[in-house]
Amino acid sequence: MASAFFVALFTIVAPSKVRRRDGTPLAHYPHEGLWQELKRQRLLLQDWRLLAMFVPMFASEVPIIVLSSLNSLYFNIRTRSLNSLMFNMMQIVGAVWIGLMLDNWKIASRRTRGVVTVATVAAVVIAGWIGLTVWLYRNPMDLLNPPLFDWTDGPFGGFFILNLIFGMNMVIYQVTVQWIISSFTNDPEQLARLAGLVKGVLAGGVAASFGTEAAGLTQLHVVAYNFTIQAVGLVLTAIMAWTCVTATNYISEESVIRPADLQAKAVMEKDDCQS
Repeated sequence: MASAFFVALFTIVAPSKVRRRDGTPLAHYPHEGLWQELKRQRLLLQDWRLLAMFVPMFASEVPIIVLSSLNSLYFNIRTRSLNSLMFNMMQIVGAVWIGLMLDNWKIASRRTRGVVTVATVAAVVIAGWIGLTVWLYRNPMDLLNPPLFDWTDGPFGGFFILNLIFGMNMVIYQVTVQWIISSFTNDPEQLARLAGLVKGVLAGGVAASFGTEAAGLTQLHVVAYNFTIQAVGLVLTAIMAWTCVTATNYISEESVIRPADLQAKAVMEKDDCQS
């Protein structure tokens, strides 16, 4: 982690020096003071699209709280270790899978890609929450006498599968949400602001999920809360994917410089109109 500072210091170049393969820069970078930047941050909260995506951002990482708590309450230490390892391994699998879906050029329309991905993520997420609810009903727990199951015990098998599903949920849900939000703009500075907003709201969702555990709610009530916010988030994400994801933003943003091929295409279209 300490090396990240030196890597950033010596290898990251100024955004204004970044060039595409065709030699064009990404965007114009006018200098803006602190006051102007604060104004732009405020404008984010006036964008109805971001307000609609608030719940999806808020719900992005809640599975880690639920699964971590259940893992510690229901299983002995060696089984917890196995569950934790596989939970994190499935995040790698989920990241690769969701990347292949969202960047699948076989689906030419960016909007269609978004809708198909949201539908697929919804199937995985809903299946996981329903399965976990059933598992908890079948394995009630007395906090004063936790079962501490081993991986050789019967209840482990079902939880292990659910643990894998929720490991994927941790990644595929939030990457899909971030992909939808990043489709709103091509402006690098605006994208940086959006990245900060997403992580801030996400952290608030994690804190709220911790709060449900600290409040002494039963695990079924904790699951119900987290299932609800993720389900509502999926509905909103699907709506935004269908209504707000466009083929490109290059045409609508003056601060962003079009790639050379799009500039040539725009000139040809302009000539056709004039002729």
